[in-house]
Amino acid sequence: MKLARAEVVLVDLHLRTPFTTSFGTASQLHRPFVVLHATDGRRGVGEAPTLPTPAYKPEVDAPAVLTSLGEFILPSLARAQARDGAFTDVDRVRASYAWIKGAVFAKSAVEAAWWDLTAQEASAPLWRIWGGERRTFPVGVSIGGKSVADVLTLAERAVERGYQRLKVKIWPGFDLEPVRALRERFPDVVLQVDANSAYDLTTWEGLRALDAFDLLLIEQPLYDDDVYYHAQISRELRTPICLDESIHSLRDVDVAIALWQAGAGTERLIVNIKPPRVSGFAEAIVIAKRCHEAGVRTWIGGMLDSAWGKAFNLNFNGLPEIDLPGDHFSPGGAYFMDDVIAEPLAIHDGQFALGEGAGPGVDLDWERFERLAESQFAVDFAH
Repeated sequence: MKLARAEVVLVDLHLRTPFTTSFGTASQLHRPFVVLHATDGRRGVGEAPTLPTPAYKPEVDAPAVLTSLGEFILPSLARAQARDGAFTDVDRVRASYAWIKGAVFAKSAVEAAWWDLTAQEASAPLWRIWGGERRTFPVGVSIGGKSVADVLTLAERAVERGYQRLKVKIWPGFDLEPVRALRERFPDVVLQVDANSAYDLTTWEGLRALDAFDLLLIEQPLYDDDVYYHAQISRELRTPICLDESIHSLRDVDVAIALWQAGAGTERLIVNIKPPRVSGFAEAIVIAKRCHEAGVRTWIGGMLDSAWGKAFNLNFNGLPEIDLPGDHFSPGGAYFMDDVIAEPLAIHDGQFALGEGAGPGVDLDWERFERLAESQFAVDFAH
């Protein structure tokens, strides 16, 4: 596949309901999208699901992603094509910018756009290209509220819509109360919590109280760059620990598996796979397979993605190696007031069904996309 041009645009997405985590509340997101133009006229689109600040991880804010794309990644991609000819597979795409440390969200947007073009060329859905087998699977929601009343209201909406798994954001001082309230209200729902690194070695013991509520997992309670201390506290908690921010690559997964094998056991380790956090779907797929081999359960995390980005994640969820419901939807339905696909994503009885359409299985609404998008820059490729 030969590329003619790469364009980067910024799309403003407004949340229907503000979303609160341990590091703040978001109501509007400025999202970079990469549009790769092939020489045959096809266009592939990839989203970098940035957050307003780098509080989640370094280089996940829009300014950092725009700098990495414009100054380093896309020029490197163009040089690789000029030197070696048309790209033949995703490994060559990734190799063109492998020398750049970090910038994982920016890299993931380029890779997603490449996968979109690849699926169009093959006239096949992404789930099939990636080795998916499951066409239908349960999906979950993520709840970010400022008070117990907020959390219960959002949970009620989600359960009424048929969702079978709830995840609630917690932090020190806001953990036992919302979990107790949710479990009392929904004794049979699959319930998990996400701390987004809000605890440290002086506060984590407060999480022991959550063991009484039959949680599926406690996600990333400690430092965003840590695996070791998570493995240590996993021995002290009955509830499994899930790693999110700590996992940047297959190497991190191998370290985690080794630590849990030597301690709490891999049945007490769960990994949240977020493709943009590990630089794209190619690495995410390898991670899913490695975890499956080691008996480590996995699920697909979200980053308040647009419906376009969510469709990619849902295709990834079709892999047989993915064990648990992912963060694909919001309690009230669509995340954003104005999204970029033609028809909204839909669930039935808490299940999502993948289709046979080429690419992510949804149609980008180009008229709306171009209306919402503000062009940032473009890189022309040598022919």
